[in-house]
Amino acid sequence: MAPVELVQMVEDVPECTYLIEGYPGIGMVGVIAVRHLIREKDAEPAFMLKVEDVPLAAVVHEGKPYPSAGVYVADDLALFYAEFPEMRPKVVRSIPEKIADLAVEMGVEEVICIAGIRKPDLEGEPEVYYVATSKEAAEPFEDLAEPLEKGTITGVSGPLLLESDVRGLEAACLLVETPGMYPDPRAAARVLEVLKEAIGVEVDVSALEEEADKIAKSVQEAMERMKREQEIEESTEERMFV
Repeated sequence: MAPVELVQMVEDVPECTYLIEGYPGIGMVGVIAVRHLIREKDAEPAFMLKVEDVPLAAVVHEGKPYPSAGVYVADDLALFYAEFPEMRPKVVRSIPEKIADLAVEMGVEEVICIAGIRKPDLEGEPEVYYVATSKEAAEPFEDLAEPLEKGTITGVSGPLLLESDVRGLEAACLLVETPGMYPDPRAAARVLEVLKEAIGVEVDVSALEEEADKIAKSVQEAMERMKREQEIEESTEERMFV
């Protein structure tokens, strides 16, 4: 078996205008965003991703099993995501190659990657940046996000930009700020709003915003609990030396 295999689950290869990628990374932003698109649009699995030496897993939604990694299709969108990261070099190298080849086969006009960019001291609305392989690929995002002037895009998103470009596909990557310490639905919602304006993807992000509020509350409670425990520990140490 090759390091990575895409198993076709439909009779005919569907045609799509865009392929949107979300792979586990900083803040799990790409995964959360693409998974939300899949659920919002009731996208159906078209290809299942099989990775060498990794057991297949099924995600159950409303009583039905779905691949935990693969390409889903809805309308003119091909949506690639994976629930779990697989970071062996030969696997990470193979995934962008397979996805770019599939994009060509599906007649995709532009590949759009979604990833997080770490900002530990983030306050307020996260900024969204973009990188594109051409002026045409950049144009939809120019008034909605800031160009990333320098940096490195690793994981699957960076190589997928390059593999797409080599195959003559337009490609862009949206990178949204996130503290990166926990899954960040708010950052995912922010990048989906940009996507909605840029290419007309209709999506309701209110559920992600509610999820973000719950996570923020849990993080705040955890920080307050740690602070109380630290204060108790310091008070105990002081009494020990009286």
